[in-house]
Amino acid sequence: MEIIKIELGKLLKSVSDSRDFCIDRLLGSLKKREGILNIKKSESVTDKPQLTISFDPEIISEHQVKRMVQETANSLDQTFGHFQIRSKEFTDSENLKATASVLKNMKGVMNVLIVPTGSLFIEFNKYITQESILNEVIKNLNVLS
Repeated sequence: MEIIKIELGKLLKSVSDSRDFCIDRLLGSLKKREGILNIKKSESVTDKPQLTISFDPEIISEHQVKRMVQETANSLDQTFGHFQIRSKEFTDSENLKATASVLKNMKGVMNVLIVPTGSLFIEFNKYITQESILNEVIKNLNVLS
């Protein structure tokens, strides 16, 4: 068994949060690959988030693992978009829930996180919707600061 570590920020360019679902998608995809024994996301306060990958060098080489990881990450980056936008502060929980519901029910929107103090995080499928469409809907919801 051999182990390699790869910094997540170098893999998924559009992901800014280590809790992003694209990281879970990456892990899920790689765990199924022949020769990969274990893969996990490691985080510490002082270090940047990284993947720790254990693999069987008799089945797959380090070069092949790195290439496979990068190709999978590139595919995810091409498929999923992420953006964050400042919003007004949500003091009414019903308004927050309604806004989240509208966004979550849009075609192509994968995940929505609204921070009541004034941020929207949206993950979307680029093949189904576009950031410009999402921005227009957000503008019409009258939640921008």
